[in-house]
Amino acid sequence: MALLSLSRQLGLLAVMSCFVSVANSEDARTQASEFAAYRHDSLRTADAAVLSWSTESKKTAGDFVKRSLTRSVGRPRAFRVAVGDKIRTVVRFDGQSALWQTSNEWGSLAEKRTVLAVLRLHQNAEGFLFDGSTNSGLTRVQVRDGKWQVGVQAPPIGNAANPDIATHHAKYGEWQAHAFVFEKSGTQTTIRHLVAASDLVETSNATSDVAHPLSGFILGTNAATKMGLRCDVADVTVFEGLIADTDLDQRLKSLRAEWQNAQDLPAEKQPTEPGIYDPQVFSKVLRKGGDDGSKAYRIPGLATTPKGTLLAVFDIRYNGGGDLPANIDVGLMRSLDSGETWSSMQKILDFDQNEAGSRGNGVGDPAILVDREKGSVFVAALWSKGNRAWHGSGPGLAPDETGQFVLTKSTDDGVTWSPPINITKQIKRPEWRLCFQGPGAGIQTRNGKLIFPAQFKDAANVPHSCFIVSCDHGETWTISPAALPDRPPTSEAQIAELDDGSLLLSMRDESRSGKRAWARWEWNEKEPNSIVGKWTRTWSTLPDPTCMASLLRTPSGALLFSNPQSSTQRIALTIRKSHDGGQTWNAGRLIDPRGCMYSCLTILADGRVAVLYEVEGTLTFARLARNADR
Repeated sequence: MALLSLSRQLGLLAVMSCFVSVANSEDARTQASEFAAYRHDSLRTADAAVLSWSTESKKTAGDFVKRSLTRSVGRPRAFRVAVGDKIRTVVRFDGQSALWQTSNEWGSLAEKRTVLAVLRLHQNAEGFLFDGSTNSGLTRVQVRDGKWQVGVQAPPIGNAANPDIATHHAKYGEWQAHAFVFEKSGTQTTIRHLVAASDLVETSNATSDVAHPLSGFILGTNAATKMGLRCDVADVTVFEGLIADTDLDQRLKSLRAEWQNAQDLPAEKQPTEPGIYDPQVFSKVLRKGGDDGSKAYRIPGLATTPKGTLLAVFDIRYNGGGDLPANIDVGLMRSLDSGETWSSMQKILDFDQNEAGSRGNGVGDPAILVDREKGSVFVAALWSKGNRAWHGSGPGLAPDETGQFVLTKSTDDGVTWSPPINITKQIKRPEWRLCFQGPGAGIQTRNGKLIFPAQFKDAANVPHSCFIVSCDHGETWTISPAALPDRPPTSEAQIAELDDGSLLLSMRDESRSGKRAWARWEWNEKEPNSIVGKWTRTWSTLPDPTCMASLLRTPSGALLFSNPQSSTQRIALTIRKSHDGGQTWNAGRLIDPRGCMYSCLTILADGRVAVLYEVEGTLTFARLARNADR
C-alpha cells in the first residue's frame, strides 16, 4: 500500500500543506548514504552479555571501527528469536542498560538524517530509544506516556489530536519497523516519524526551532543514562541525508514483513548468564543498588590493616550512578575474617546535602592508605561543593572555586574516623582547575613515606597523573610533577614501589589509545625525606578501555595488576602478574567475564590475594585461593 496521505491520516489541511511543502516533497529528498548500520548478525557477545555492536558502514576501514558501539552501560543482553528457519540474536535492553560510542569516535551529524530501527517495546516501557552521547543538541527519540516523542516538540508525535496514529506508535510486544526523519531548513527542523504496523505505513510530523546535531550515539537510554527503555532491538541504521518517500515506504514494509512472525526461543535455548565459574575464586556481593536506600554504589578501595582487618571504601551514590556533582558520600565496611563476613555500612565522609547551591555537596572517588608504622588509616576523597568536580571545577583554592582534596583518618583500625582534613592548599596550584586523588589505594614505602596516587587538571584543563607524598605520617603533604607533562593526557592512577625503591605509576590514558600508560619515578638519594626526584621513563602496554585499574606489590616483590581485559570494553576483569618491575606481564587470571569496571587489590593477612570490583551494578569482593594468582 502506498504511503498514506496526511489528509487521510490527520484530516488537517494546514498540517498537510506544511508537510507537503517542507517534508514530503520528492524533489527535496536527497540520496542518503549509510552512516552507521547495526544489524542483528553483527553483534559481539559472550554468553548472554552483549560486548559490542559492529557497524556495517564501509566508507573506510576507520569508519567501520570507530562507529561501532563498543561501550556499554549496565547489562545489555543477547536474546534469541526464530525468524522462519533461522535463529537470530537481538539486543535486550532492560531500562538500565545501553550501548554507545563517543562523539570523537562515532562522529557528528548536524544536518539531514534518517534513522531506521526494528524493535519491540516491553510492556509499559518508557524511556529513550536513542540519543546523542553528549548533551549538545536534542536528538532524542523516546516513548513517553505511551506515545513516541521525537526531538523536543510538545505534545509528542502520536498525540491525542491524532488518535488513529497513536494506536500503533507505542504498541507493546509487537515487532515494528520505525523511521525517524530529521530535516533541517535554516533554524527549523521538521521531524517525521513513520511506523510500519499491520499492513500500513503511518506517519506523523512536528517542527522545532531547535537545531538537532547528533553527536555520538547512545542506544537504549539518554545521554545522562537516566531514562532507559525496556525493549528488544534487532536492527538500527543511521543514514546521512533523506530517503525518498517511496523508498522509505518500501523499506519499512519489508522490515515489518521480515520480523512480524519472529518467535522467541524457549528459556532453555537462550544464552546463559555469565558469571564466576572458577572454583579457586570465592566471591561475595558487598553492595548493590537499593542497599541502605542508595540507588548505586561505585569506586571501590580496599586495604588490609596490620591487625588483618579488611577495609572496603566506596561511593554511596544515593540518586543514581552519575558522578559528582551529586549527593554522594564515602562509605566503609569492615571484615575481620578475610572477607567471609562484613560489618554494616558506615558513612565516613559526608557533607550537608541541604546546603544551598551545593548541588548535593558530594564527596567521593575514595582512595585508602594504611600507615603500618603508626597503625593509622587515611581515606582521601574529592569534595565538590556545587559544580566543582571533573567538569565544573575552576582555578582557585576555596571550596566555592575548585574541588577540594580532603582526608579522613582512623587510629582504631577503621572503627571511627576524624572530621574532614582539607589539604587542598598544601598541594594544589591556584591556576590549576582541579587536584584530587587517584581512586583505589595508596601505599607506604619501605622507608615510611605515605603516598597517594593523584591527578590534576592544569590551567589549560588538561589532566595529568602524579602522586602526593608525606614524610611525617600524614601531617603535611607535597605533590610530584606530572608523570607525562605533554601527551597523552592521563588521569586516574595507581602506584607501587619497585625493588630498587623507585615508584611505578599506572595511568588511565585519556587519549583513548586502548592501552595503559606507565611511568617510573626515581628519588634523589641525597634527599631521602623529600619529594626530590624525577620521572625517568614512560611507556604504554597492556590493553585498557580507558578505565581505572589497580596496581599492587606483593610481599615477594612481584607486581599484580587488575583491569578489564579489553582495549575497548569494560569487561572481563583479569589479574596479571609481573616479575620484572612491570616491563612484561603474564596472560593473567580471569576473575569475572562479565561487564566489569573499577577494581582495587589487596594482600590479606595470610598472603592470599583479594580484589573489590564493580560488576553490573554491584561492588563484589573476590578472594583467590592460596597461590591461585600464579
